[in-house]
Amino acid sequence: MKRGAPNIKSRWDTIVEDINLARKMLKPIIRRANPYKKKGRGTNPKHSVEKYIELIVLTEYDERTLRGGEVRLSKLVCNERVDHSVIHYWQSKPEIVFAVRKIIVVAGALLDGLLTSLFTFLDSTKFTGWEVKDMKLVEVTVCNKIANGTVYPIGISFLRDTVVAPVKEAVPKGTGKIKADAWYDEIETIKTLFKLGYIPIICPNKGRYSGFYRRKAREIYKLPENRLAYRQRGRGESLFGSLTNEYGDRLNAKNVIAIQTRIASRILSYQIKLLLRTEYEIVLFVRHA
Repeated sequence: MKRGAPNIKSRWDTIVEDINLARKMLKPIIRRANPYKKKGRGTNPKHSVEKYIELIVLTEYDERTLRGGEVRLSKLVCNERVDHSVIHYWQSKPEIVFAVRKIIVVAGALLDGLLTSLFTFLDSTKFTGWEVKDMKLVEVTVCNKIANGTVYPIGISFLRDTVVAPVKEAVPKGTGKIKADAWYDEIETIKTLFKLGYIPIICPNKGRYSGFYRRKAREIYKLPENRLAYRQRGRGESLFGSLTNEYGDRLNAKNVIAIQTRIASRILSYQIKLLLRTEYEIVLFVRHA
């Protein structure tokens, strides 16, 4: 059961700058997510994969380059200096993208237990590297929940095969209204949102008409209170603005998997900062994780 909604400290509160508090919050969340299972034979890495994940995330959290992570953070996390090439090796593994995604789900569930959401929001945005000519745009779909005074992500996906694929991966089961733009006015997507327990409020795409679930969603959207509520969906985009303000709109990298890892790490860092800003005692997460 949720306790009373906490007051959220200012985003400029010095508590979010404390890397030791961030690490104390992150470690039990990683353990709870159990994000990585070694497959096959071969020697074990020098440090646990969880340590490398922690180092990668804290490097983004502290806005460090890989060399900065090597110099400033690797000894804190791994008790010895880890070369930046090793950090890059782990950052570029698809398994690490999957692992950080799992951790984001756990952190999102913690935030969901603390905050009372008003509605859910689904959208995507694109990131690119500095070498634009040589880089494909990397798109991420994020499922956010909007609460009084803040927005918090609960799931992400980098899938782009179909409209519904990232929705199935990013959106957990839930209740209440979920808002999305006309891109998501697609039969399988609407059907999936209904089956996950949501009431989809999706802006109609004027070129699409057929389908039982689409007609059902259109009837919901036509209600005056829902047309008015749809106008508030812009509140959900504040996450993307926060990430841009914090880190900029480009990543200095060419490896697509590494960029996905960094984007996921930044979203997880946003969650950690928000957890630190709640008024509840951090020790509660650490002891009972």
